[in-house]
Amino acid sequence: MEDTLFNRRSMIKAAAGLGAISTAFATTGQVAQAGSHSATPKEGLISIHKLGPVTFHTYTSPEYSGMVNAHVIETTNELYLIDTQFVQALASEFSSYVDSLGKPIQRIYLSHSHPDHLFGAVQFPDVEFVTSDEVLAEANSAMDIYKARKDALKDTTAIVLPAGGLTIGTETWDGIEVQIGQVLDAEAAAELTFHIPEAGLYVAQDLLYANAHTFPINNSENWLAALEDMQNLEGIKVFGSGHGLPGAPGLIDDAIAYLNFQNQAIAENNDGESATAAILAKYPGYGAKDVLSFLSYRYQK
Repeated sequence: MEDTLFNRRSMIKAAAGLGAISTAFATTGQVAQAGSHSATPKEGLISIHKLGPVTFHTYTSPEYSGMVNAHVIETTNELYLIDTQFVQALASEFSSYVDSLGKPIQRIYLSHSHPDHLFGAVQFPDVEFVTSDEVLAEANSAMDIYKARKDALKDTTAIVLPAGGLTIGTETWDGIEVQIGQVLDAEAAAELTFHIPEAGLYVAQDLLYANAHTFPINNSENWLAALEDMQNLEGIKVFGSGHGLPGAPGLIDDAIAYLNFQNQAIAENNDGESATAAILAKYPGYGAKDVLSFLSYRYQK
């Protein structure tokens, strides 16, 4: 089957209309609850990693909202956010946690155009919100998908899109070098990555699912190539994931093995139901089983 950006967008639109995008993700690993903060989340989890000159905070939503991640990179004087959550109640909880850190937010970055990373931007009305031109173009083309998801969620808040024009390359955040990259046509049409060498931190967002079934409407060749590039990076202590808890470099190995098996299951079976059964048998402990409902679209002519 031809696997083009157009075909994948059409598949996502159809699934959105059916309300099929909501997923649940299981995670493993240690979680550091932010008990010292006045806005300790009631539903989400906060994991905190002190990495040299930065503190890396991750808000992971509950399973009913897909275990989606929004990140805060805290420097000595400032905060930088990557993505903003999906469900408004959880985005509000994330916003309260960010406020409790007591530092100004310099910028919010949208890593890619999927609504589970975008919708919470409305909770940050006075903060600069940016992304690349490629991510913005995909977001503009997805407005009908966003409206369908908003309707399904009974979310009446505005859809807030970022400004484009972000330059891919090196920025300086409060004196710290940050390398912003972009991967095209992989898990999403365009996906930003954030590498802070001095901290040993690499935020891969939806290029990395941690112990969860991955979105099967993708260009897996490009996705695998991006993961293999990450695998070859030196000095990384923590990888930030788009879904599931951030963790050590072994998460990359697991993600590569999973994507290879998912491709094998799709090739060896004749329909989504059979492919799903094969994947669940191989990975019975993984969360996000609902995302496998998308497999049926891979067999459409």
